[in-house]
Amino acid sequence: MFVTVIQELKALMSADSLVDEKVKLDNLINTFEKLKGIEHEEEDVNQLLANDLINELKRKLSHEIENRQKAAEQIKTEKQELITQLDKLIENEQNIGKAFAELKNIRKKWSLISEKAPFEQKDIDREFTKKLEDFYYNINIYKAIQEHDLKRNQQLKEIILEKLHTATKAPTSKDLMAEIKSLREEWEGVGPVSKNLQDEFWSKYRGYLDQLYGNFNNFKASEKEEQNDNLKKKQDIISYIRSVDISNLKSTKDWKNKGKKIIEKQQEWKSTGFVPKESKDQIWHEYKAACDVFFNAQKGFYESQKKIYKANKKLKTDLCKKAESLLESENVNELTQEFIAIQDEWKKIGPVHQKDEQYLWHRFQKSCNDFFKQKKASKKQLDSLKDSLNIQKENIIKELREMQSPSEDEILEILVKWWQTNKEYTRKSKHLLSDFHNVLTTKLLGKSLQDFENENHAKKIEVYRSFDDNGDILLREKRDLQDKIALLTKEVNQYENNLSFFDKGNKTDGLMADVYSKMDNLKTQIETLKFQIKEITAELK
Repeated sequence: MFVTVIQELKALMSADSLVDEKVKLDNLINTFEKLKGIEHEEEDVNQLLANDLINELKRKLSHEIENRQKAAEQIKTEKQELITQLDKLIENEQNIGKAFAELKNIRKKWSLISEKAPFEQKDIDREFTKKLEDFYYNINIYKAIQEHDLKRNQQLKEIILEKLHTATKAPTSKDLMAEIKSLREEWEGVGPVSKNLQDEFWSKYRGYLDQLYGNFNNFKASEKEEQNDNLKKKQDIISYIRSVDISNLKSTKDWKNKGKKIIEKQQEWKSTGFVPKESKDQIWHEYKAACDVFFNAQKGFYESQKKIYKANKKLKTDLCKKAESLLESENVNELTQEFIAIQDEWKKIGPVHQKDEQYLWHRFQKSCNDFFKQKKASKKQLDSLKDSLNIQKENIIKELREMQSPSEDEILEILVKWWQTNKEYTRKSKHLLSDFHNVLTTKLLGKSLQDFENENHAKKIEVYRSFDDNGDILLREKRDLQDKIALLTKEVNQYENNLSFFDKGNKTDGLMADVYSKMDNLKTQIETLKFQIKEITAELK
């Protein structure tokens, strides 16, 4: 029963492909399974052999399927690489001939790979077919573009050839040489023309250039002479720059003026034409070195000036602050000398940077102007006060003059009023004081003016103490007393000097007694004045 199955199984063992015979193998396996279902008393040897053959065929089939899968993957990879190459060809290649040659190579490789494949790969084959369609579509576009480009290139080159032809009739010059160079660059930048025109266009192009360059050879001879003249001019410029004596440049103005002249020479250098090629590098290095010497020194000077400017800026800023703080003082009239001093100090300070100079000067000038405006206003106010005080003094004198036999208390009241007008000293003060003393003397009976004032000195201090002047009037009174003491002391010394010529022992002599009496009186006055100074000093503490 199993013999027939065994024979067919053995036939499959020698088959080229079990995959192709898989249906037949499956049928034989089904037949074998049915035969096994029939009961046998003894196990048939043929059954065992058939079972072994089936197992071996299954193993071979599995191995063949695995190999086919690997081969399929390899073929798919190779095909994918060809598709990638075709993609790049579509995207990048614009030369139609080269593109078709490359496409032919890709299709040949594809055919060889497909022949190796024992089965179809529909997806990747469909992708390749789609890429072929894209290629032919793009090629048709490239052909249209190429035809357009060839016509455009022909037009552009015809224009260039016409310009070259015109140039052959023009006089040779540097500008013409530059134009020819530009036309050559333009020609090289234009693409090809159609093959049937290439030789004709090239022949015309070379012919015009040969003619033009022949003319240029004659031109260069005269150009060489011009370049030598330019070399001499540039050497003179270098000599001028080198001749600048940097040690004589002391101020910013000196450096600025000389710098302008150097820049003028640099402009002259730029406007001077070419020099011989063999001298080009050397003359440039000499020029650059000469300029570097000057401008490096100028830079060093400006850097040192910056430090000076910075120091001067601080000094001037401090003076501005000082002037501004002085303006806050209540007694403006006492600050005149200080403002004059800081103005003199300002003049002694050197310059600052231009960007700071104007600001600082306006700031300082504003403070000075404000001060003198305040001083002027204060003086005007003071003048008004002095005029008022003079009027008061005149009224007091008038009032005193009109008094009939006044008592000492009434006279003291008048004197207090007078002291109250001594807040400021005026040009008429001395004259009015003299008038006042003359009138006052006539009103005092049996007592001198000096004695009366000495008796009431404490009252005078009390009046002066009431002034809101920080003790200025008391200080002035103290100085007046000191001046009086000096005069009295001088007078005493004069008497003593005169007495040295006489006999000091005879004090009873009338003349001598009178002198000694005067001296004693003067000394008494001095002591009184000293006591008054002590009172004032105590009051000022």
